[in-house]
Amino acid sequence: MELPENIQKLIPIADSMGVALYQRFSEDEAVDFLNISVQSLKLLRGQNKISFIGLPDKVEYFGYQLLEYLIGAVNSATTTNKQSVTNDRIVRTKEVVEMTGLSRTTIWRMERYKSFPSRVSLGKNSVGWKLSDIQKWLSTRS
Repeated sequence: MELPENIQKLIPIADSMGVALYQRFSEDEAVDFLNISVQSLKLLRGQNKISFIGLPDKVEYFGYQLLEYLIGAVNSATTTNKQSVTNDRIVRTKEVVEMTGLSRTTIWRMERYKSFPSRVSLGKNSVGWKLSDIQKWLSTRS
């Protein structure tokens, strides 16, 4: 019997982790394997983010189900990180002044008192700020 393609892809990962694809995990073992709380596991199950086997008196997980969840979580985190990095850019002083409505001097003072995001050096006489830092700061001001 040939394994489904999604499970075949898990074989090298399972082997490297010492997990049998069809090994059964109790709820407590799954919590330890995933390094999460029982409440988090139940929440994931309720949101259909992790597959499980519902038996009359207990819930169990196969090794491949836990691995599928882990890989999905890692892929999701990687995609989110890539998006946040690629969407971030450096904004120069003029644009920061326009975005915030603050003068250059006020920005400098607030930055010194740690009440404004820190600038990034772009060269000998050039600075900027991460757009994400400015947007985050602006969202806390409203």
